[in-house]
Amino acid sequence: MKFDWFDISDQKRSDWAMLCEPGCYKTIERSGLPDILPEALKEKLDSALIMASGTLTGTVYYVVNANRVDYKDGAIDQQPFGLAFVGDDPIGSGCLVQHGTWSGRTTEPPEEFWQVIEESGIGHRFPLPELPEKPYGKIEELKKPSHNAAFSTVVNRLKKQ
Repeated sequence: MKFDWFDISDQKRSDWAMLCEPGCYKTIERSGLPDILPEALKEKLDSALIMASGTLTGTVYYVVNANRVDYKDGAIDQQPFGLAFVGDDPIGSGCLVQHGTWSGRTTEPPEEFWQVIEESGIGHRFPLPELPEKPYGKIEELKKPSHNAAFSTVVNRLKKQ
């Protein structure tokens, strides 16, 4: 597993709270992703799941678990990015996890996925099996082990910084 670190000093908690309230998750399209993510990565994404734990005024952890299309391997890999705020202030840096090792990180989509991609481009929404059934909900309702593992991986790494 590899961890890449990003300067997040310009990030505003209020902007992230508008994307996803603390204590919730939300599925978003590529066009709605935060600017902090590298453009080269965003171009490979179909969608992402934002998860936020914490409180409205205390510490909150945000994890954007991106669904990156890997054409070479014919799969979709989860690639999470996380950051945290203590009050309104961001911690020192954000963390992007590459080549995670948790179960369910890689999904081999059905043939229909590749047909949709060929016909309409990568931004087209396709119901991936690892995405939650509802596009928005409370974080404790998120029953997808791979997303929970991605969240834990990022948060545990951020806590070590």
